[in-house]
Amino acid sequence: MKNVNFFIIALFALFSSGFSKHSQKKWFIRIGANDINYYPINSPFKDFFQKKNNSINPPFSNIEFGHNITKNIGGYFNASLGMVDNNRWKIIDNFFVKLSPGIKFYFFPHYWLDPYLKLGAGYHQFDYQDRKLRIPGSKIYKLNKKNFFLLDGGFGMNFWIVSNFGVNVQSNYNQVLVPQFYHNKSKVNFWEHSIGVIYRFGGEYHPYPDKDKKESKKIVEIKEKENSYLPSIIEKKEEKNIEENSDNKIFYEDLDNDGILDREDLCPNKFGLKKFKGCPDTDSDNIPDHEDVCPKKYGKRENKGCPNGVFFPPILFDLGKYTLSPNSLAIINEIYEIMIKKLPNSKFYINGYTDSYGKHSYNKILSTRRANYVFEALVSKGIDPSRMEIRKLGKSVKKNKGRLVEITIRK
Repeated sequence: MKNVNFFIIALFALFSSGFSKHSQKKWFIRIGANDINYYPINSPFKDFFQKKNNSINPPFSNIEFGHNITKNIGGYFNASLGMVDNNRWKIIDNFFVKLSPGIKFYFFPHYWLDPYLKLGAGYHQFDYQDRKLRIPGSKIYKLNKKNFFLLDGGFGMNFWIVSNFGVNVQSNYNQVLVPQFYHNKSKVNFWEHSIGVIYRFGGEYHPYPDKDKKESKKIVEIKEKENSYLPSIIEKKEEKNIEENSDNKIFYEDLDNDGILDREDLCPNKFGLKKFKGCPDTDSDNIPDHEDVCPKKYGKRENKGCPNGVFFPPILFDLGKYTLSPNSLAIINEIYEIMIKKLPNSKFYINGYTDSYGKHSYNKILSTRRANYVFEALVSKGIDPSRMEIRKLGKSVKKNKGRLVEITIRK
């Protein structure tokens, strides 16, 4: 019983300096346990509470230190670690580290219920060395990294039991930046939840300043500016007129000298036609270049400006090869531009071919590899993989021009 009494007295002595009134301190430290949630691939909210997707680490696995810059804005540095399961990638009991500085935005800093938003960025370590992720639909993603940069953001809540000691809960969504997954709904993102205790200390931000000080400050300000408030108003008015005149000058400019003011010109940096709102029509087919898939060839509107529809240039390969040459990469860049800018809603077939020599089984594998390389190159540049379908067509009837990949539009 004596030990219990001593413990209570020690706690009271430790926190009594801040318990007397509810005021925000400048510094805080938070200690708690974290839960890492590698959610199912398709949705960050599916099976959110399923046990196999969550790895709960013991207390002291999440530590945060921070400083309140103003009463509503503060900075922090967060550190998390533990042994984590990632069922998405079939990784069990792997070492996890996250270091993340950031900013917090407080809504009610002087109340016992203290919600906030947080935004941060930092370093993350998780071992994906020689790992593969299989997705339904025969897609396979490979990763061979363990150090990453990430962005995170979330929501938290402090429950102040007394003025400077309370309970904290928070939840963050972590966007892990991996180049090959930028346009693929990143497969390594995760949730991080934590619960713990928080203690704040140091100087204070007083929510209710002394009224006498406030009033005397006002009197001093009036005396200092008593003889100068009219000139200051005139100066501000003159500055405002200068800004308005400069805005009007920009508002009535015509940078490309096509007789159409920039404010009405859809292509302000290119000499264009009035009927196309300032945009050019290079091939004079009555379709402006920004809507024309073939802007340098006279075409038909039903073919999106091309003579006989859209045809992608073939991607050629050397004998027995399936890797992409510099010329092939240049062609893929052209194809990417057409897919993104000219045909943003279309879907495509990627057809792999070989020449007519060699065994059928070997040619089938080779044609698939060629198509896969083109598919991966387009995905890495930003094309949604769901817009493309690989077809294994094997031998081409053209003996001399069969070593290629051809892209066609799916109708």
